[in-house]
Amino acid sequence: KHPVLTVCLVLSLLVTPLLFPTFPKSIYVTFSRNATRFLHLSMDSESGTIYLGATNFLFQLTSDLLMENMVQTGPVLDSKDCLPPVSKLECPQAHHTDNHNKLLLVNSVQKELIVCGSVHQGICEKRSLTSIDHVLFRPESPGDTQYVAANDPNITTVGLVAYSKDEVPLLFVGRGYTSRGVGGGIPPITTRNLRAHGSDVQATDSHSIFSYEETAKLAVGRLSEYNHHFIKSFTYRSSVYFLFYRRDLKSQSREYKTYISRICLDDSHYYSYVELPLLCQGKTNTYSLLQAAYVTQPGKDLASSGKLSEESALCIYAMEEVDRLTNWTRDVCYMRDGKSEDGAEVAYIEYDVSSNCVQLPADTLYAYPCGSDHTPSPMASRVPLEAAPLLETTESRLTAVAVNVEDGHTIAFLGDSKGRLHKVLSGSMGDAHIYASLAIQLNSVVSGDLLFDQLQEHLFVMTQSMVLKVPILECSLYADCESCLALKDPYCGWCVLQGRCSRRSECLRSGLSEQWLWSFNSTQQCLSIQSLTPANISREEKRNIFLAISDLPSLREEEFYSCYFQDYESPAVLTESGIMCPSPDPNQTPALPAGADHVTIKLVVRFHDIFIASVDFSFYDCAAVALLWKSAPCQKCVSSPWGCNWCVQQHLCTHKAACEEGTIIYNERVQLSWGPGACPCVQGIQGSSLFPVNVTRKITLLGKNFHLYRVVSCYFTSALRNRISAEATEESTQCYFYQYSQSREVEGLLPRTPNCCVILCLRGCFHMLLNVAFSVTFYNCSVGHTDCSRCQTADSKYNCVWCGGDKPSCIFRGSCKEEIEDLCPAPLIHSVYPLSGPVEGGTRITITGSNLGQKHQDIAETVTVAGIPSLRSLLLSFLALFCEVVVTQALKFYYFFSFSFQNPELRSIVPTQGPKAGGTCLTLLGSKLLTGHPNEISVLLGDLPCHILSEMTEDQLACQTSPSNVSTELPVTIKYGEQERRLEGSLFRYTLDPNITFAEPPKSFLSGGRVLRVHGFNLDVVQSPKIRVTVSPSERRRRGLGRWQPCLVNSSYLILCKTPAINLLLRSVHIKLEFILDNLSFDFNSLHPIPFSYEVNPILKPLNAEDPAKPYRHKPGSVISVEGENLDLAISKDEVMAMIGEGICVVKTLTRNHLYCEPPSEQPPMLSSQVQMGNLNFLLGRVQYDTESQLTFPLEAQIGLGVGASFVALIVLVIVFIYRRKSKQALRDYKKVQIQLENLETSVRDRCKKEFTDLMTEMMDLTSDLVGTGIPFLDYKSYAERIFFPGHRESPLQRDLDIPECRRQTVEQGLVQLSNLLNSKLFLTKFIHTLEIQRTFSPRDRAYVASLLTVSLHGKLEYFTDILKTLLNDLVEQYVAKNPKLMLRRTETVVEKLLTNWMSICLYAFVRDSVGEPLYMLFRGIKHQVDKGPVDWVTGKAKYTLNDNRLLREDLEYRTLTLNALTQAGVAAGGAEDSQGISAKVLDCDTITQVKEKILDQIYKGMPYCHRPDPDTLDLEWRSGLAGHLILSDEDVTSVVQGTWKRLNTLQHYKVPDGATVALVPRLTKHIHRENQDYIPGEKTPMLEDADEGGIKLWHLVKPTEEPELPKHRRGSLRDRERAKAIPEIYLTRLLSMKGTLQKFVDDLFQVILSTSRPVPLAVKYFFDLLDEQALHYGIADPETIHIWKTNSLPLRFWINIIKNPQFVFDVQTSDNVDAVLLVIAQTFMDSCTIADHKLGRDSPINKLLYARDIPRYKQMVERYYADIRQTISASDQEMNSALAELSRNYSGDLNSLVALHELYKYINKYYDQIITALEEDPTAQKMQLGYRLQQIAAAVENKVTDL
Repeated sequence: KHPVLTVCLVLSLLVTPLLFPTFPKSIYVTFSRNATRFLHLSMDSESGTIYLGATNFLFQLTSDLLMENMVQTGPVLDSKDCLPPVSKLECPQAHHTDNHNKLLLVNSVQKELIVCGSVHQGICEKRSLTSIDHVLFRPESPGDTQYVAANDPNITTVGLVAYSKDEVPLLFVGRGYTSRGVGGGIPPITTRNLRAHGSDVQATDSHSIFSYEETAKLAVGRLSEYNHHFIKSFTYRSSVYFLFYRRDLKSQSREYKTYISRICLDDSHYYSYVELPLLCQGKTNTYSLLQAAYVTQPGKDLASSGKLSEESALCIYAMEEVDRLTNWTRDVCYMRDGKSEDGAEVAYIEYDVSSNCVQLPADTLYAYPCGSDHTPSPMASRVPLEAAPLLETTESRLTAVAVNVEDGHTIAFLGDSKGRLHKVLSGSMGDAHIYASLAIQLNSVVSGDLLFDQLQEHLFVMTQSMVLKVPILECSLYADCESCLALKDPYCGWCVLQGRCSRRSECLRSGLSEQWLWSFNSTQQCLSIQSLTPANISREEKRNIFLAISDLPSLREEEFYSCYFQDYESPAVLTESGIMCPSPDPNQTPALPAGADHVTIKLVVRFHDIFIASVDFSFYDCAAVALLWKSAPCQKCVSSPWGCNWCVQQHLCTHKAACEEGTIIYNERVQLSWGPGACPCVQGIQGSSLFPVNVTRKITLLGKNFHLYRVVSCYFTSALRNRISAEATEESTQCYFYQYSQSREVEGLLPRTPNCCVILCLRGCFHMLLNVAFSVTFYNCSVGHTDCSRCQTADSKYNCVWCGGDKPSCIFRGSCKEEIEDLCPAPLIHSVYPLSGPVEGGTRITITGSNLGQKHQDIAETVTVAGIPSLRSLLLSFLALFCEVVVTQALKFYYFFSFSFQNPELRSIVPTQGPKAGGTCLTLLGSKLLTGHPNEISVLLGDLPCHILSEMTEDQLACQTSPSNVSTELPVTIKYGEQERRLEGSLFRYTLDPNITFAEPPKSFLSGGRVLRVHGFNLDVVQSPKIRVTVSPSERRRRGLGRWQPCLVNSSYLILCKTPAINLLLRSVHIKLEFILDNLSFDFNSLHPIPFSYEVNPILKPLNAEDPAKPYRHKPGSVISVEGENLDLAISKDEVMAMIGEGICVVKTLTRNHLYCEPPSEQPPMLSSQVQMGNLNFLLGRVQYDTESQLTFPLEAQIGLGVGASFVALIVLVIVFIYRRKSKQALRDYKKVQIQLENLETSVRDRCKKEFTDLMTEMMDLTSDLVGTGIPFLDYKSYAERIFFPGHRESPLQRDLDIPECRRQTVEQGLVQLSNLLNSKLFLTKFIHTLEIQRTFSPRDRAYVASLLTVSLHGKLEYFTDILKTLLNDLVEQYVAKNPKLMLRRTETVVEKLLTNWMSICLYAFVRDSVGEPLYMLFRGIKHQVDKGPVDWVTGKAKYTLNDNRLLREDLEYRTLTLNALTQAGVAAGGAEDSQGISAKVLDCDTITQVKEKILDQIYKGMPYCHRPDPDTLDLEWRSGLAGHLILSDEDVTSVVQGTWKRLNTLQHYKVPDGATVALVPRLTKHIHRENQDYIPGEKTPMLEDADEGGIKLWHLVKPTEEPELPKHRRGSLRDRERAKAIPEIYLTRLLSMKGTLQKFVDDLFQVILSTSRPVPLAVKYFFDLLDEQALHYGIADPETIHIWKTNSLPLRFWINIIKNPQFVFDVQTSDNVDAVLLVIAQTFMDSCTIADHKLGRDSPINKLLYARDIPRYKQMVERYYADIRQTISASDQEMNSALAELSRNYSGDLNSLVALHELYKYINKYYDQIITALEEDPTAQKMQLGYRLQQIAAAVENKVTDL
């Protein structure tokens, strides 16, 4: 019977956070190559040799990953569109292509390695297993059925080698669908020959090897729609299985699902093919996409479960269940029409095969187990095989799985997309546990080829550039039980009797209980000793030690455990609870450490030399206890933890229970009545403990239990070194000694305890019985008493006297041999301090000297100050006399010192108030403030101390206030000891603390100097506010001091602080900014919603950047523009100070890169210019004003000129009089012209300057609005449709298929086949070339077909690009023969429109991310400027424009009105009728519709146009008062009618005043829906169409006939024509004003488009390189030609289109007048891209004259742009294809490709015969059956009768 197998599936797994042990891969064997990408790994199971398939390489490795052989397989000359053999002659598009290994299979029986690559349509070859460089077979000219693998590196191919019953080797292959080459016609599953048939020999010309022609294949219709992705193939029993996922075309969602299919091994027709869906259903997710698979025999504890998914799961399916459900599906389809018992369809025929489930006889199953030609196939189940996920994860996608079984446990190894390998144990409850993770190669996907070595001990893991040989277990690395069990590895366990971490199979007695402890079992514990009896013994005894050990493994009869006491081995005896170990002999016990009474060792239990368990064990020594405590050996002995006893007579501490003789004192642990209390002890000294030196004394010691000794002697250790006699009783002992002479002085008379001890000795003092320390004081009277008076002040208990003689001194009375002197010598004074004090007295004076007296009475009334007898008290010490001067009295000895009585006076304080938090520096001013002792001077505020800060002077002192609990007024007092001086007439006021509520702005440049405005209250009470910035960690070395800067108190509500400058050395630092208000600190981040930050310093360029040394020439009246970088990052325009000499240049606008300022109108004295931004000061160079030179004429010339002028004037008057009738009109016109010229020329600069400033203010407001709403970009679908199909009222992709419902499915299938056919490059190029040679195929048709092809191929943009390159190559070849400069100039061919669409697709992201903002700002700026002046609603002409054809030339009087506009609910989002309304600026000459549009612009600014209501659906209602409501309209009964002319109503017509309230209300009448309008510009003039119906013509500002044209009767005169032409040129200044206002926005747009400072779009670089290659290929060296090609392909083809049509990018509504301005700007851009110089003259177009000075600068930008692109690194095909694939994935789903295919088919149908003929005439197309496939499509889509 076959073993039970399971298949483990990984489906789009995401791995859990890796919180598991990670092992270093450096200890593992690796093989790596960085120059290639590893793809497949295979192993010869017999030899263990490893084979590695990579891109362009094959490697043969040993089992230790040492390279034995290497073969290079690529790059080779190849093209997906050509069949091998490939040559450049037959396949000109062939190029060197990487060869990606697709299949790597070992055929051990035949000793051959089957290798398939991606080149040459996926052909395979056979190589020798022993040496891969030996090729056994390779088809040189393969047949159609010999192409095996997918020719696309991204499409999967799987395979296996199996043998039929006849031992015929077969190759089973599963491959995904590929669109190019022969891939579309190769079945997904095939069986191929590996042996040559019959006469066919195994040679290079064999056509049977690798062919499926004579074997089997799975025929699948709509192969591209199913889109198989194969993961695994394997054999089980006598069947072959394939695992894959594909689209389920039978379901409505057409989603991808995972399937397993089964085929009989010998089925040569796939009659047995059965397909079974696999479902992995978690609690929340269903996993559908298979990632990896592994087939194995599971452990007994494995729960059968499994799973597939994009999120992350491991699923396991039992093969028994797979076969059971597969057989059931086959049986139901054979026997019961595919229906279950309840009638539901459970089995069906898949892949559009014309077969059905049937009811066959019952014996069919037995007769045809693998089917036959009469049985239905291929079969599929609708019932999935379900499983629950074993493991679900979300961190990273799992990509590989391998399974191993250890001791009945199933262990899975999972690789993930982040380069890690996870080890997972499957539990018996259907769960899984990740127990370890290993980093293989971070951020590199682990390949699905996980291989075990021959011994199943290592796993070969492969990433894109590395193969790693990873051991599946590493038990041996863990040497002890604890680390082994902590590993939690299911492979490992602790083998107790072998003492190692190992697999269970390696543990000899693992079958017995407790012999092997499993690491993964959390309840397992290492063997340990639970208890020990006894826990310690004496070193002098030998005892049996009992150890309690649970779960101790049993031994065989002849085996035993051993106990080791360090090096001493003791055989153990087994007991019921453990073992017994005899202790070592006393002479073998471990030695004691120095200074210890015991030694603790490890008592180790071993089995032979294997460690089992250990415990601490102690040996103690009682004798050592007594030696350590010599002062009280008995007490320490009997209180020791070891149980020692004391032998009195032997003076011995012992472990024994009895002494050899005499009394024993037992340990307190033995008997409580014994212990330390039974030991002899000394309790004190009888009598005084004072001992003068050099005096004989007797001492009596008091104590107890002295009777136990026969005391013979005692001594003091510090006093006598000789033993003296002693007498002892039970309670006392007497010792006699004579003299004590200290070698050093005893300092002072205070008690001192030298190191003196009383020792009682026995038997000659060989045993010290007692060693007791007492507090005995030895004193010396002479120490510290240097004079008589101090000697007499000594305490009487010391009995010190002043002993006279030659050398008088202070000694003990009993030691004085001379006369004792009672009277002392005369006093001696050394100093008196201080020598000043307040007049009230009370000053403490310090008098220092000798013999100043012995007590208070001795000097009472003997000290006088200024003769005043007033001494209240005296203090006497040894060195100084302290007295308070009050009275005086005559003394026997007189000493005089000068003492000053002063009267300190406190006059004022500064400041008079401070916060109650304290910290105010208070300055006290007065006179004589430094009086008395400084230490006795203090300052009080009420009762609160004010801490004196620095040294005092006579007239001032400073102190810092302390905090107060309340705000109050307190008196200020200075205290001089007990005397005080109070400030009269003034109090210090404690105010409320200052509080900061808000601070701004939150940014500063690194240079500092930006003024921060700190708002709050009570801020003026702060004395010295500061700002502090602390930067960490870069300034951590500053010890947190930070950078300080003083602040300025502006008012009680405002403080101004300048930010300090900092040096930002690191990027990631923490900035802390604080405001220090005396004792209070406020963090900026708590005062502002945005944390404070420092920005990089700005950079300003000199005004004359080309030559800074030269002055900048300024034209008075204009604005100066300064360029720079980072200008507005941390400053506003109001904070910037710009100076021209001594005059101020008023900053009008500040942007990121520009500063605009208005200089003084008159030239200042100094001409240097500078700009100050905070602490930065930029010198921009000198400025020179342009002034008109005033000519001075001599007096004679003036007289002559006056006479001449008078003469000329007389002649002119005569002529005027003669011709006044003819010239009257002309003179009137010229007079008008002169007035206008004078007015315009004087005001044009002011107007331009003002207009620009106003526009920048408006745009700044717009920018702030866009922060919330964003720029209204179109989505990609709308963007693509508007560019692909311009001018169409409705995109053809918006329509549905116009076909009957009954034929819809058939037509859709045909269109899908057409999509597949378009993937044939040969067909597509033939199709395009055939259409283009048809005369009826117009340029409009060409553009339309190109856009339809773009949509159809949008999902395969790499292929689309390849087609574009091929067609472009043909186009270049065509134009090179004619005039190459004309190429791409127009859109006359399909390829030119394809190029336009390709650029639009590739540059969409660049337009959105970079160009969108400046383009939108330009559009809004134009609209704002145009709307600011009158716009004629009928003609569309405007006062402000760049296009002279759209210029309103009449000077009209108008006013700007500000209306308060209300909106009703439904008109504006969330609006209400009684809402506050919004302010809208309009003109009184605006029509009502124009007013409505301007109001809607204000309400919906920044919002997409599609969200706005149509103005025609709304009425404008003027509200005046409560009841005055008037509906305003363009035409009503009040309209002014003059003859056939009717004037449109304006606000001026209705006399609507400034500030009026209007409302937009829904119109009740019917209106045209917005959906019927077109988005094409130019629809804003509907009234022209409505005007002529009743003979009434409408006009708004000017009648069309009033345009300044010549009257018919005056058109003959040339002079009149010149005069008429001159009149409109007056208005050119208005165009110039408009141009100057918009100049910045035009510059910004051109700069973004033509800048290479940011990365150039990849498509631009790629295509420009392509044009350079084409020019090089065809030998075109003329740079002008290449420049024209690039210009025609990018600026002309794309940017001009975008600039002229902003509605292609944004959801906005344009108007004719805005389009006219954009047209001029687009033409300027086009002129800038041309090389030819434009010669300007009087008749040149106005737009060229306007930008005449700017175009040369723009041309330089274009040339630099082209040059920079050429110098950048080339874009590779791989990079471009990767970007294109990303675009396909992101946007293809947005476009309706089915409709595009249907529209495309209409052209196929129109030119059907011509296309069929072209395909039949091409031999390659015939070989690929392209005409036949097209006929199939025609039959499906239109029921066309074909040759089929």
